[in-house]
Formats: sequence, C-alpha cells, structure tokens
Amino acid sequence: MKEKMVMSGAGEQCFQVVLPLGCWKPEYSKRQGVKGWRLKRYQKRIDTVLAGIAIGLMFLTGIWAFLTQLAEQLR
Repeated sequence: MKEKMVMSGAGEQCFQVVLPLGCWKPEYSKRQGVKGWRLKRYQKRIDTVLAGIAIGLMFLTGIWAFLTQLAEQLR
C-alpha cells in the first residue's frame, strides 16, 4: 500500500496509508428510484416554480386585503 505525508493540526508531519482507488463505489452511484432522480435533476426548476407560487399568493393576498379594507370604508 502507498503512504502519503499529511500535516496534522499541530504542525507535525505523519504518514497516512492511502487505499487504492476502486475499493469502494462512489456514493452517488447508488441506484435511486425515478422519483429521487427526477427531484435531483429538476430541483432548480422546482424551487423556481415554488418561489413564483409563493410570491403570487402573497400578491393576491395583498390585493384581497386592500379590497376588503376599501369595501369596509365604503359602507
């Protein structure tokens, strides 16, 4: 096995065993369901749509509050 020199927090140098690549599969290669794959692929678009819906609902709530106050003043 190979060793590489590593600096510790105290400034000391020590050797650490380096395992050869290919011992373990990368974590991202785990088989995910279609739902997880689509969520990961379209995450930015989903976030944009949810933010747009939230802003639209706040806008509509503001219009509703304005119209109800206007109706109360006209009574």
